[in-house]
Amino acid sequence: MNTTTQRLFFYWIGSLVLAVVGYYLLWLVMPRHGVFGSWYRMPLYHWGYPIPFIAIPCFFYGLLAHSLAAYFLKQNQPNRIFLTLVIIILTMLLSAPFGGMLWHFYDMKLGHFPINWLSKMVKLGTAWGLELGGPIILFSFPYNLLGAICCFYLTQMGAERFSNKKKVQE
Repeated sequence: MNTTTQRLFFYWIGSLVLAVVGYYLLWLVMPRHGVFGSWYRMPLYHWGYPIPFIAIPCFFYGLLAHSLAAYFLKQNQPNRIFLTLVIIILTMLLSAPFGGMLWHFYDMKLGHFPINWLSKMVKLGTAWGLELGGPIILFSFPYNLLGAICCFYLTQMGAERFSNKKKVQE
């Protein structure tokens, strides 16, 4: 497996493992096991099925961190923090439509199945994900803060780890 693929899998698997372990550790201590935020009277599919909702942003984080790893290493500490915030915001923007579609999928599994289900899932899921996904992530304190810290260190660790491998292989 080449270095590019290894780095991509490092970010995907590393972020997924950290996010899932962090979720379940917080689940043990949070009141009502409410790790994720939610809106009033909102069906809590993201509470009932957390792993798919965690996997979506981990996928996009992996792509972004992989793409920006070399640039990340060239930055000083304040710029690395800023770049991490950019990665987090882009991850949220890319993940939100898919999270909304997944939410609609779980809604349909419970019997809310419209005639034009695919177009409704894509249109409404995308719109609702973009509209409601960001605030839900912001409401998910302290999970979001721990995720941001892990994002910074995982990006740094992967960038350093695979930049050294490249130099050794050349």
